[in-house]
Amino acid sequence: MNVKKIFGKNLKFYRKQKNLTQEEFAELVGIGVVHAGNLERGEKFISAELLEEISKKLEVSPSSLFYSTEFDQIGNNDLDKIDKIISSHLAAIKKEIRQIK
Repeated sequence: MNVKKIFGKNLKFYRKQKNLTQEEFAELVGIGVVHAGNLERGEKFISAELLEEISKKLEVSPSSLFYSTEFDQIGNNDLDKIDKIISSHLAAIKKEIRQIK
C-alpha cells in the first residue's frame, strides 16, 4: 500500500467531482499547480494544515482522502476513529502554533 498514491488518487477524484481543474484547485487551497500535480501523482505528501484546508474546500472528511478499496473491510466506525485521530492532531498542531506566536 502506498499512502501517497492512494491520497493522490482520491484527491483527483474529489477535485473532479467539484469540476475543478488542477489550476483552480491549486488556487483554491493556496498551493502551486506543480505541487497540486505532485500530490495527485503521489510524488509528494501534505502537511496537516494543508490536509485540513483541502478537506474543507473539497467538503470531504480528511479520512476519505486516505480511503482505499483495497481495504474495504474498513467501516464507518473505523473512519470515525480516523477522523477523531486526525482532528486531535490538528488541534495539537494549532495549539503549538499559537504558542509560538
